[in-house]
Amino acid sequence: MLSKVFRLKNKAEFQKVYQDGKSITTPVLVLSYFKNQQKNNPRIGFAVARKIGTAVCRNRVKRQMREAVKPYINAIDPAYDIIFIARMKIKGISVRDVEKNMLALLKRAQLLNRNE
Repeated sequence: MLSKVFRLKNKAEFQKVYQDGKSITTPVLVLSYFKNQQKNNPRIGFAVARKIGTAVCRNRVKRQMREAVKPYINAIDPAYDIIFIARMKIKGISVRDVEKNMLALLKRAQLLNRNE
């Protein structure tokens, strides 16, 4: 579980990122991000649509995404709010593959402070 300082918490925060932010994609994930100058930590949210599967499947995907982003949390630029959105192809892939996709998205968006 990510600590509270690293989480997007409510619908308004998610909507701000969706509406005003930018997004990039891979076949497995979508990364939406928005620069928020007032924060000291990056805030991250995870979205998994109902079409991915049952609640058990969606929660498993969210757990995989949280575990995949943990090693990079301190390397992410603290001025950004980020949402990782799961696509249908995420079902059945390993945590390692999810991590590779997340890292590729973070690098393409230039959100990493250090060379990871």
